[in-house]
Amino acid sequence: MSLWSRLERRINDLGDRVLLDEYRGQIEQARQLLSAGDLPRATEVLEALLAVKPDHGQALLLLGESRLAARDVSAKDAFDKALAARPGDPSALVGLGLALVALGSYEAAIGPLGRAVSEAGGDREILAEAYRGLGVAWRRRGDLDKAIRELRKAVTEDGDDVEARAALGEALVVDGGPYDEARRHLDRAAAPVPDGARANDYAAALGRYGLARLALMEGDAAGAASQLVQARDGLRGTTAIDAALRLDVLLAQGDTALAQGDAMRAYGFYLEALDQDPRRADTHARIAATHRRIGNLDNAIASFERALGLGATLDVLRASVDTAIAAGDTARMLAWGSDLLAQAPDDTRALVARGAATAQAQPEAARVLLEVAAARDDVDAHVELAKLETSPAKSAAHALAALRVAPHHARARELLADARGREQPAPVPDADIADVATFVERVVAGRRDLGHLVGDVARAAANLDQPLLVTVMGEFSSGKSSFVNAFIGADVAPTGITPTTATINVVRYGRERGGRVVARDGSTLELGWDALMAHLRNLAPDAAKQIDRVEILVPLPQLEKINIVDTPGLNSIQPEHEATARAFIARADAVVWVFTASQGGKASEKTALATIRDEGKRVLGVLNKADQLSPEDQKEVIDFISGSLDGLVEAVVPVSARQALASQADGNWPALMAALETRFFQQARQLKRDACARQLRGVLASATTTLDGVRERFAASASAARAGRDDLASATAAFAKDTVIAERTALSDHVTTLYRRAAREVLDLVRPRRLPFASHSATAADRDYLIALLASGFESAIEGGRARVAQDLATRSRTAEGAARALAAALDADVVGDLERVAADRIGLAMSRVYDRARAYVRGYLDGGHVEMFFRSEVPRLELAEDAVYHALVKTQPDLDRELGVPLEKAATDALAALAARLEHWGAVVDVQSFDLDVGVARALETAAARLAT
Repeated sequence: MSLWSRLERRINDLGDRVLLDEYRGQIEQARQLLSAGDLPRATEVLEALLAVKPDHGQALLLLGESRLAARDVSAKDAFDKALAARPGDPSALVGLGLALVALGSYEAAIGPLGRAVSEAGGDREILAEAYRGLGVAWRRRGDLDKAIRELRKAVTEDGDDVEARAALGEALVVDGGPYDEARRHLDRAAAPVPDGARANDYAAALGRYGLARLALMEGDAAGAASQLVQARDGLRGTTAIDAALRLDVLLAQGDTALAQGDAMRAYGFYLEALDQDPRRADTHARIAATHRRIGNLDNAIASFERALGLGATLDVLRASVDTAIAAGDTARMLAWGSDLLAQAPDDTRALVARGAATAQAQPEAARVLLEVAAARDDVDAHVELAKLETSPAKSAAHALAALRVAPHHARARELLADARGREQPAPVPDADIADVATFVERVVAGRRDLGHLVGDVARAAANLDQPLLVTVMGEFSSGKSSFVNAFIGADVAPTGITPTTATINVVRYGRERGGRVVARDGSTLELGWDALMAHLRNLAPDAAKQIDRVEILVPLPQLEKINIVDTPGLNSIQPEHEATARAFIARADAVVWVFTASQGGKASEKTALATIRDEGKRVLGVLNKADQLSPEDQKEVIDFISGSLDGLVEAVVPVSARQALASQADGNWPALMAALETRFFQQARQLKRDACARQLRGVLASATTTLDGVRERFAASASAARAGRDDLASATAAFAKDTVIAERTALSDHVTTLYRRAAREVLDLVRPRRLPFASHSATAADRDYLIALLASGFESAIEGGRARVAQDLATRSRTAEGAARALAAALDADVVGDLERVAADRIGLAMSRVYDRARAYVRGYLDGGHVEMFFRSEVPRLELAEDAVYHALVKTQPDLDRELGVPLEKAATDALAALAARLEHWGAVVDVQSFDLDVGVARALETAAARLAT
C-alpha cells in the first residue's frame, strides 16, 4: 500500500467514527483537505486543533500520516504523542516505525514495527505496512535474508504496495536473485501510474534503481544510465532514507559510467556521493578503483586506505592488495596481504603480496609463497619469481609463463629481455675474434633449429690456430705444381699429371716424408714418399674420381706456418672434386692464381676470380714461365691481365717456377717472396681473423635465414588466429540472424500449440453450468492438472531449444579449429583442447543463464497463482468454446520471448566472443614467441654481427 493509499484509509477510518467532542468539525475539514491532496493546509488545521487539544489521539495519528506522506521528518513526534495518548495502538506503532525508517533510525524502528505486527489483530493493512517497514530496516542494516523474508510478507498482505515491491525487487537483485522475480516487482514499482492516480515517487525511484542494477549486470550500461537519470530526477524527499537512495543512485551512476569506459565522469559521480556521506567505505573504494583505472596508483592506494579504515568488505581488501601489488608498495603489500591471509588463508593474491613484500629480506621464504601462487598461474607471482631468480634461464622461464597468461604484460617483457641478455653475455666491443666465435657458438647451440651450425663455428674458431692456408689455383698446365715445388724448395707436388687423373693436393708439415690418400667415402690410405708419388703418377681416371684429396706431408720448417693447396686446373677439375675444391676455397686464407705466360687473362679465369672475390678472398697473381718472354712482352702481358681482370687480383708478379726450383735466387723469385711477405705472411694473423670472420658471417646469415623462417611460421599462426577470430565473429552474426530467429519462431509455435491443447483440456475439465445465471465449475485437481500440463509443455519447449542451441553453438565454435591447430604447431601447446574447454564452459554457462532463468521464470509463473486466477476469475463465466478458452488463457501467458528469446542472442554472442578472445589470446602468445626470439637469439646474432663489423 502506498502512503497515499494508507492516508486515504486513515481518513476514511476517522470519518467513519462518530466524534462526540467539539473538534469534529476540524477533523472533518482536515479530512477533506487531505483527500484533496492539500497537505500543507490540512497540517495547519490539525496543528491548530492540537494546539488547543495536544492529546487528541485521532488528530495526532492523522497528523503523523500527513507528515509521512509529505516526507516530513517531524512525523515521528506526532506518532510519539499519539502513542502516549493511545498506548499500544497498532496504527501509531506502525506509523512510528515507518517514521524512524524514514529518519534512518533502522535499529530503533524494528521494535515498534515488531509490536505493530503483534498488535495488528489480523489487520492486513497494518501488517503490510509493518512488514514493509521491517524489510526496509533489515535491508538498510545489511541483513538481506531477513529483509527479503519480511518484504515477501508485505507483498503477500498487500499486492498493490509498490513501495514494498520496489524494496523486495532491489533486495533480490543485491542478494543474487532470483532475478525474474526481482524484475517483476521492479517493473511494477517503476510502471507509470494511471491518469488521476498519485504516484509514489520514492517507490518509482527505487524500482528504477533496481532495474538499473539489473541492466548493468546484463551489460546494458546505456539502459542502466537512462533508468538512473529517471530515478534521480524522481527523488524529491529530504528524509534520511531518501538521502540513502539518492546516494545509492549516485554510486550506481558512477558504476555505469565506468562500465561505459568514462572513468572521469564516474569519478565526478563518486565525489558527489562522497560529499553526501564522507564516511561510507564503499564510496572510497569506488574512488580508489577509478584512480586505478585512470592510472593514478598513489591516489588509489590512499583511497583504499580510507575505505579499509572505515570497515570495507573483503572484496575491497582484495582490490587493495591488487593495487598495492601493481604499485609495488612493499609496506602495504605486507600489511594488507597479511590482513587478507588472516581472513582468507589460501588467497592467491595475498600470497603474492606477502611474497613480493618479503623478497629482499627473506628470499627463500618469499620463493615458497610465490611458487604456490605461480602454480595457480598468477601473473604477478611469475613476474616476482622472474625478478627473484638469479639464473637467467629460470628467470626467462617465469617471464614466459607470465606472458603466456598475460601476453602484453610490459614488466614481464622487460624481465624476459633482461634474462635473455644475461643468458648470453655479449662480448665487449673490442673483443678478439676468438671470443666472438665462442659467443656465436653458445648462441646457436642454445636453439635446436640452429644446432647444425655449431660445427661450422667450431671449425672457424679452430682455423685461427692453424697454419696459413694458401690455395694455388689456375688453368690446367699453368705450372701450379711447379710453383708449389719452387715455393717449398723441394720437389713435393707431383707434376706431369693428366687432367683425368688430377687430384686436390694439400701440402703440409709432417715429421716424415709421406702422405695419405683420403677417399670420398672417408677411408684413408697411408703411403711412404716413393709409394705416394708412384701411386699418384699411376692413377687411373676412375680411381682418381674416388679420391677426395691427397695430403702430402713434408718435414720442412716453412710448412709449420703455411699449408698449400694445389688444385687441379680450372678447366680440368672433375665434378667429383668440385665440392672439395669449393670447401678449400672457402677455408683459404689467401689465393695465389697462376697465369701461364702465353694465355693469361682469359674470360674463364675472370669468371673464376670474380667468384673468389665474392668469397672475400685476397688474390695475388703469378705470371709463370715468364722466362719465355722478353721484358717488354712481360710488361705487356701483365698490363693486359691487370686491365682485363679489373682489380680481381691485387698484383701480378712474373716468375719462372722452373728456374726458381733450381735456385730460389733466380726466376724473379725474390720479388715474389717480397710480395707474399708483404701481402700475406706479415698479415697472416689478420688473414686468419678475416677468414674466421667470413665463416662466422656465413653462420650468422644462415642462422638469420632460419630465424626468418621461424618468424614467418609464427606470423602465419598469428594470422590464422586473427582469421579464426574473424570467422567466429561471422559465426556470431549468423547465429543472431538465423538461429535466434528460428528459435524464437519455434518457441512461439510451441507455446501456441501448448495453449491450444490446454484450451481443449479445459473444455474437458470444466463442468458447465446448469442454469442460465449459474457458473461453470472446476476442482483443485483440475487446476493442478492444467498446471502440470503447462509445466510439462514449457519444459519440453525449453529443453528442446536448449539442446538445439547448444549443438548449434558447439558446431559454430569449431569454426576456429584450423586456427587452433596452426597455433598448437607454433606453440607446442594443446590449444585445440584449451579452446574446446573454453567453448564447453562458455556454452554451458550461456545455456544455464538463458534456459535455467527461463525455467525459473516459468516455475514462478505457474506457482504464482495465474492458473488459479484463471479458474477463479475467467472460468465461471467463460464461453466454453476452444477459441474463447484459448484467448482467455493466453492473456496472462508468461512472456517467454522476453525471458528466453531476447537474452539468447546476447548469451550466445558472449560465449562465441569469449572463444574469439581466447583465440586472440593464443595469437598474442605466438607474438610473445617472436618477441622472445627477437630479444634472445636474434639480438645476440645482431650483437655478433656488430662485433664482426668492427
